[in-house]
Amino acid sequence: MTRSGLIYSERRAPVQAEGFDPDTPVAGFYRTKLRSGGVYVGVRVWHGAPLDPVTGEEMDRSPRWQAHVNGSYVDLPRVWPGCADEPISEADYRHYCRLQQWGEQHAPESALADPTRRIDLLSPNHPMPF
Repeated sequence: MTRSGLIYSERRAPVQAEGFDPDTPVAGFYRTKLRSGGVYVGVRVWHGAPLDPVTGEEMDRSPRWQAHVNGSYVDLPRVWPGCADEPISEADYRHYCRLQQWGEQHAPESALADPTRRIDLLSPNHPMPF
């Protein structure tokens, strides 16, 4: 028995299928959950100058990929590429921001106010979904 010879210099690189590259963020609006059993949050991903955490103004720094979750800054690796498969419109993103603001004012113990909490539908602290 003999093996057929393999000439390594003639090997071809595998063909890349069209699809998604998780290492390259795509600017836009997305939705995701920050934890299992949590509520959906709106995510905004963009490339640009970082924002000052106190004033919200653009700082004179080199551009970089950044993300906001419901209007608050979050490290990009926390949400990307997990959110990439659920793009939404800017109006939907604004809706998620308003929903969290409502939760902070009217139901501060609920998952709506703190998206890192698990939804507990039996708790009186969580508003009914209808």
